[in-house]
Amino acid sequence: MDLIETYKKVDRKSECVMDAIFENMWDFEFVPTHAIARHCGISEEKVEPILKRLASMKLVENKYTEYIGSSFTFKGLSVYSLKRLVRRNVIDMLGKLMGEGKESVVFNCFSERYGELVLKLHRVGYPSFKKVKEKRDYGTLHYTVLTVRSAKREFTALKRLYGSVSVPKPIAWEGNAVVMELIDARELYKVRLENPEEILEMIIEEIKKMYEAGIVHGDLSQFNILVSEEGLWIIDFPQSVDVNDEKADDYLIRDIENVLSYFERSYGVKKNLNEVLEYVKGKT
Repeated sequence: MDLIETYKKVDRKSECVMDAIFENMWDFEFVPTHAIARHCGISEEKVEPILKRLASMKLVENKYTEYIGSSFTFKGLSVYSLKRLVRRNVIDMLGKLMGEGKESVVFNCFSERYGELVLKLHRVGYPSFKKVKEKRDYGTLHYTVLTVRSAKREFTALKRLYGSVSVPKPIAWEGNAVVMELIDARELYKVRLENPEEILEMIIEEIKKMYEAGIVHGDLSQFNILVSEEGLWIIDFPQSVDVNDEKADDYLIRDIENVLSYFERSYGVKKNLNEVLEYVKGKT
């Protein structure tokens, strides 16, 4: 994704139009030109060519029905979120792509205020949104709304956990972007541990501390536990839930099962699921 090159091509008027789309995306699946025109203080006739240019850059998707409306693409929301972070002096330089998956794209970045950081851009695909809409009432909002909610959920979880649980320090959130501390460590599945029993005990302690802080990770596995000689860290919280959520126990069991299964499969280290579950929930 040519984020920087596209970023440089977004002028002031285009930025205002993107502001208008973001501010109104909670009320419209495709934000109508009259709402954009009102926000920017220009005529609808002047809005249309800007939308066409943004669409040619693959930053927005325009829909022509009874009115002309526009919504962000993942690329557009990412560029917009980066613009807001730069405005706030959170990010000064964007570095290399560190990783890309179905639900996020991760870059390293630099801030004069905070030093070297991680920029995580959330993306929730349209098929995923359709599945969620079957279960929850999101009305007719665009799927990028869910992406923003995902980023906010992760940032909120990190803020709640940081200081008591070993997680990256959260720095800022804008749109679908979360900025956090850069951890110099590798994913658990990429490392061959010399002391697996000790590391497993440490992970269980972190799960317990998360639970005591009121949060269940919801998607914990060897892919989002980082380890180094200095210790371990838990990352990736877009699917986290409050311990009082009706699904919290199911997610907690799945988290523990994932970790125990990995250690048994990879190192022959066995632990009883129910005993660990009771310990985490403070029943032993």
